[in-house]
Amino acid sequence: MRGRPSARGALRGGPRALAAALATTLCMAAGAGTSPARADGPATQGAVSFALIGDLPYFALEVPMVGQIFDSLDEDIAFVVHAGDLKGSWESCDDALLAERHALLDRSPVPLVFTPGDNEWADCHHSRAGGFDPLERLAALRRLFFADADALGGRPGLDAESAPGVEPLVLRRQADATPGGPPENLRWRAGGTLFATINLPGSRNAREVEKRHPGSRAARERWNEAWLREAYAIATRDRLGAIVVIGQANPHFGRSAGGHYASFQRLLEGLAARFPGHTLFLHGDTHRHSVERLGERLLRVESYGSPFSNLWVRIDVDPAADEPFRITSRRTDPDPPRP
Repeated sequence: MRGRPSARGALRGGPRALAAALATTLCMAAGAGTSPARADGPATQGAVSFALIGDLPYFALEVPMVGQIFDSLDEDIAFVVHAGDLKGSWESCDDALLAERHALLDRSPVPLVFTPGDNEWADCHHSRAGGFDPLERLAALRRLFFADADALGGRPGLDAESAPGVEPLVLRRQADATPGGPPENLRWRAGGTLFATINLPGSRNAREVEKRHPGSRAARERWNEAWLREAYAIATRDRLGAIVVIGQANPHFGRSAGGHYASFQRLLEGLAARFPGHTLFLHGDTHRHSVERLGERLLRVESYGSPFSNLWVRIDVDPAADEPFRITSRRTDPDPPRP
């Protein structure tokens, strides 16, 4: 495997603001090696390659593994998606640890987009996690990770020769598109594919949060539904070939009407069936990388997770292909020496 130059020390420079939020509800981003598309111009219809990680690090010993994953990224990886759970459920949800993990993900050599998992907000009421109010911790995450539309990582360092060249990712937050919307729901475009994240946590769709704050889950699900419907409407209007939807939870498709995720299952399956292109649903939660065909044009992929901390998933998307998604496992281990 040919990885990127090490970014540790090359990425110590201060933050660089990414491109300003677009005036329309459409969010566009460049694929690898292209320039960001204009809001009023035609969409770039090319292919894009990105990395999927999640459910790590779960404890201090796994923290260096994240840096090793970053160092092992292939040179054509345009961005990284972290599908949630950036801490173990037994680790504290305090501001210090969240800031530490924010800084860790911010060291990514390419732009990194994070969607919240249950461990960093929904399960923070547990005494071992600090006994926090979950909605207060969600508000803290929003202030730390989603205060603006900038992706994490992907900044040139002080040493321009050792810093990888990357394209900015132009993100659109639901909070920008609709007053009162959750800022963690994001959307961007890369190549001919539209990407959208939603707040879909594990722990039975944050069941304990609903007990403490009745109506909170219904409100979150309404925002998620509106965001996904808008994404599919944009992709249909612009004749895009693929949509990638990202949440943290494993909804366990096919299990007894979906249990706590039944409404999401019905929504995604219905939208995917009506969309002329293909849908890829990405998630973490259960720590076992898997690929499952859910429908003729709907594919589900789960990331690796702790303790499989030396593995990540490479995803190549070519919306023009008959099968637009190619899924490949990668290791942080260096290639064996060639004879």
